[in-house]
Amino acid sequence: FTTLLYTIKFEANGLDFEGSSCSDAKMKSTSQLYLLVSTGALAVVLGFALLKRWGAREDQSASEYSKKVSRKKQRKSGSHRGFVNYKTLSSSVNTFNPQLTVVLKYLVEKSAFKEHQILMTESGCLDNVTDVLQTTSNPDIKILCLKVLMNVSTNPEYLNDSILPITPYLLEALSEDCEDILADILSLLVNISSHDGVMEPFQAEVDVVAQTLSKYTQQINYHYEVVLNCLKILINFTCSDMVFELSLVYMSLIHLLFGCKNNAILLRVLTLLRNILTSKTLKHDLTYDEEIMRGIGTVLSTNFDKECIEIANQIYRLVSDH
Repeated sequence: FTTLLYTIKFEANGLDFEGSSCSDAKMKSTSQLYLLVSTGALAVVLGFALLKRWGAREDQSASEYSKKVSRKKQRKSGSHRGFVNYKTLSSSVNTFNPQLTVVLKYLVEKSAFKEHQILMTESGCLDNVTDVLQTTSNPDIKILCLKVLMNVSTNPEYLNDSILPITPYLLEALSEDCEDILADILSLLVNISSHDGVMEPFQAEVDVVAQTLSKYTQQINYHYEVVLNCLKILINFTCSDMVFELSLVYMSLIHLLFGCKNNAILLRVLTLLRNILTSKTLKHDLTYDEEIMRGIGTVLSTNFDKECIEIANQIYRLVSDH
């Protein structure tokens, strides 16, 4: 195109060079020819460019549609990226599988996502995880099973069918010698008890949580997670108006008021104590008031956390009204 323009321009200049031998009509005709050819050539180039761009868009649209159809087919088969066939995987979730640890680690990773939770539940994979939890004696396997169930227990849709049936096993395990998995059992119970009212069928068994708190309170430096999770569960109980043994809880709370400097623990201690004092179902024992007030005085004089101080002041006023 550029060469053509230069050729025409050269010829026009050639006509100019000849001077008087060319008439004005020839000059005008040549200029018009140059303009016409230039415009036509430019139109052709632009046309080709637009046609190429339109074709690229059509190819892209076709490619995207093809990928969309492919993903849809893969979702139906359960084999698209990030997924496996959980019906096939389900059969490998058993204590006889030498690769069980690998399978459970995969399930721990994927069970955090709702779409995987659906597939695990529908395939029976989750039921097999609960079976392994209750039958294996390997603490590492138990912990992996508990982690899978912890992820799923945050979803209310699967709580009743998949998680609540093993609650009696979890509460019973607290009373046994299971320190290796104790913190993980309590973490799962934290999630379960956070759902309003779901622990009511197990009312007769929940005192074991207070007993566990009492047992490990003085060992808090070595069992921080155990103490923290026990406090969280008991707070959840008070929010659901559940009744539990208070004497052991009072002694643990008073000990922590005086001796604990960790704000995460102390905040739960104060929250639980306030909830007990304001509860309609739990009957506060006035004989602990004096020690509670001394503990609150210690918190107010040594702690600078705004939230802790606010709740401590609330407790101070509640006990002062007795």
